[in-house]
Amino acid sequence: MADFTNLNLEGANELFNKTATDAKSLKDSLVAQHGADASAMKASVESKVADLQSSLSSMIPELPAIPNVNMQGDFAGLADIDLKTPAGLEQYKSQVSSITEKFGPAMADKGLDIDALATKIQGGGDVGDLIPNLQLADGGTLPFELPSNVKIPSIEAIKEKLETIPDFKIEIDGSVLKEKAQEALDAIEAEKLKQETESKWTLS
Repeated sequence: MADFTNLNLEGANELFNKTATDAKSLKDSLVAQHGADASAMKASVESKVADLQSSLSSMIPELPAIPNVNMQGDFAGLADIDLKTPAGLEQYKSQVSSITEKFGPAMADKGLDIDALATKIQGGGDVGDLIPNLQLADGGTLPFELPSNVKIPSIEAIKEKLETIPDFKIEIDGSVLKEKAQEALDAIEAEKLKQETESKWTLS
């Protein structure tokens, strides 16, 4: 097993090393006190358990207080706006303007036109198929792209029709097999005669 606790090694992580060390310390303590009085063992390992909990917690990144702005979510909201009313039209323009302000340069770098995509989404286009999964952290100015969200199937999986494996039988016609074997022997014999004849001609 690789020694990840050596900080000089490529890929070593100080937080992981601390967690691995604390886990090993707890394990060694439990093994050493095997069969001892339960209350004494509890008092001895409590501090080591606390150390391990602290190490594990330090490896978990702090979650942001405000979730990222998701461009797919902003586009999805366009489909629910009624463009037949003045208020709806104004809301639509405001939403597109907000998307452009936050994600315009990133979309331009991808060669995508926000206005054209907004029209497609408003007309019923699929957000997941048309829009990249760009997100913007709270207070951030540079969007970053995440993999497209995995869709949950809306139809029941097709059941396998082949419930049992069929009993395959291979039957070989003995007469045909003998015929093919004889053809092979005849071909070998003919080749031997040919080589012998050529050899005689060469010697003469």
